[in-house]
Amino acid sequence: MGASMKRSSAIYWLTAVLGAGVLVLGLLLVWINIERVDLAYELKQLQTELEQKTNLQAKLEVERMNLLSSSRLRSLAEESELRQARPGQIRTLAP
Repeated sequence: MGASMKRSSAIYWLTAVLGAGVLVLGLLLVWINIERVDLAYELKQLQTELEQKTNLQAKLEVERMNLLSSSRLRSLAEESELRQARPGQIRTLAP
């Protein structure tokens, strides 16, 4: 009976250790999936933010080009009664 009891005790401990290992691996798998979902959510937020900033940059570039267009600057100069500089009116400063 002693050998049989030792064998059943060993099987019990082996089963307990394997069960604990499976439990730990299961919890690890759940944790990894939660982290994956969190990272996917964060990635989606960053992609949305990047898209919004890219759209804003494109709109600002169009606005900049409109503000700096030669026809607009010419009309603003005429409204302010500005004229093109004559050759003697431009002075270059030495650095």
